[in-house]
Amino acid sequence: MPTPKMRRDLVLKTGVTAGNVAQLDIDMIGSFTTALTGTTIKWEDESSGNPEEKSKFKMAFLNVGGANVGALTVRLVGNPCPDVPATVTKTARQACDPTATTGSVTLLDPADHSFERVWRQAVSNARVQVLDNVAKIDVRVKAETGYTVNQSVGTATDNQLIVNYAFVDATGTSVVAGSVRFDTVATAAAGYTLGNIRIVDTDSGQPTRRR
Repeated sequence: MPTPKMRRDLVLKTGVTAGNVAQLDIDMIGSFTTALTGTTIKWEDESSGNPEEKSKFKMAFLNVGGANVGALTVRLVGNPCPDVPATVTKTARQACDPTATTGSVTLLDPADHSFERVWRQAVSNARVQVLDNVAKIDVRVKAETGYTVNQSVGTATDNQLIVNYAFVDATGTSVVAGSVRFDTVATAAAGYTLGNIRIVDTDSGQPTRRR
């Protein structure tokens, strides 16, 4: 049974003249199981050479020569925001199965369901904020005619979000099932301290949650 997946790992390091300040690690994994044989993945890099991360993915589920079942889009952002002159370096790794093609990705709009998380954690030196690490994910799904898609939250902690998805046919049988996982961890260099994690979760079917 095919197990399409897409993964992007990011390491964003912020430094000043005196040395390192902090590191932000972001890991996005979309993993599914399906009997369908025509899944495609497309991705677009919106960073334009800048050190912050801005990328989009689209995974479309279909049978080769058959009907489209639905699609999922993901926008991933990693953006350390320094309050002082600083440099940000980025290391990224990516793995997709089937292999992703490059091209323009348009986020689904309208979507049947969506989930957005905005994650922030400041870094300070002697109680003066030096940096605010920011990470975001925007997931949207849409089913085609004859199918429906369900969204549910599996995990929503400070450093991990897992959103589950299932595309079902007219009989209620699941034809695609899986999840999108979003992990975020910041670490501070010697002499710096981390502030509280601040999160805004926006679920299309629930009130916005802030903490």
